[in-house]
Amino acid sequence: MADLWNALRRRRALVIVIGVLLAGGLGTCGAIWGPGLFSHDQPAQAAKTANTANRADVPAKSTSTPVGFSEFRSDQAGFEIAYPSNWTKLSPKDPQVLLLASQGTQDSFLVRASELQDPVGPQQLPAARQVTDRIVTSNKSVQMVTDPKQIELGGLPGFFYFYSFKDPSTGLEGVHSHFFLFNGKTMISMVFQSLPREHFSESAKTFDQIAASFRTLKR
Repeated sequence: MADLWNALRRRRALVIVIGVLLAGGLGTCGAIWGPGLFSHDQPAQAAKTANTANRADVPAKSTSTPVGFSEFRSDQAGFEIAYPSNWTKLSPKDPQVLLLASQGTQDSFLVRASELQDPVGPQQLPAARQVTDRIVTSNKSVQMVTDPKQIELGGLPGFFYFYSFKDPSTGLEGVHSHFFLFNGKTMISMVFQSLPREHFSESAKTFDQIAASFRTLKR
């Protein structure tokens, strides 16, 4: 009986992994990664973002949209988020990308929602971590700046990644702050991009404000 139960658990984990992989295009936005891109304070700022995300009370207490921010709501994916009103909201071609906004060519972020075959909760996080690792490191030149961290944001479990990349179209080096959040059968991926890398120190506070505005809707 124990062997049967273990086999069923392994099969369930495999179904989750396959479901996430079939979502496709979740991670790198076509970037090529490169090492050695950061000032001394950048990893510390990324760690601060992850620590802020791990405080489940932060989004819960954000009952109103911050001043100077516009609100975006997705009933289907079950979340709300706010971004600076002076950023340009773009029209992505990928239907899984629910929100894409930028400030010029230096700062941008996207939110993507993908449906999984099975829900992911705390017990399924180890299997989900294998998949999120694979998504982020799908390009062999990926360089992690800080270790991936398990977090909770807006009451949802997930992971935070901070890594470097080289933009293939411009050749500039930049950084991504990348959140994976699991809302039942929905995986929400948020990618914050700073390009070039030197701009991250200036962008980090705004990125933190956007992340802290994330709220889960009741279904």
